[in-house]
Amino acid sequence: MGLIKSTTTAQVAEAVRQSDPLARPVVTLGVGSGRHPFLYTLLSGGIADGDSFFVTLTDRSVLFHEVASTGYRPGKLRYDVAHEEFRTRIGQVRRRPLWSTFRFRFPGDAEAVPLNVRRAWRPEMDRFLDALRGDRLPGRAVEGRSS
Repeated sequence: MGLIKSTTTAQVAEAVRQSDPLARPVVTLGVGSGRHPFLYTLLSGGIADGDSFFVTLTDRSVLFHEVASTGYRPGKLRYDVAHEEFRTRIGQVRRRPLWSTFRFRFPGDAEAVPLNVRRAWRPEMDRFLDALRGDRLPGRAVEGRSS
């Protein structure tokens, strides 16, 4: 069980290698979809209603691995979304002290859902969004863009 972030990211990197052997992970973060997690935990007694994922930005695409029910480990691959398609599906980003969120419309869904990012994963969320917005991915030349 990967409760330490470095262990978790190593497990996710291995899951990425199994899903797409040619892909190189750039950044990984843990997210939960659904209602605001803190408020919902208080109201529901800790029973989650949304899906939890490890989202990995690779040099080829964005991968969503389910969080396995047997621990905080990557499960099966649910979505493999191309960078350009991901950019068209992402919406409102809110950076907050405990939980940050961004809205994402999953393939096959009509509406975007909030993806909640715990404070521990916020630096990875920032790197993830910055890399996608600026297309500053390893192995790609960026011409004519300035920060």
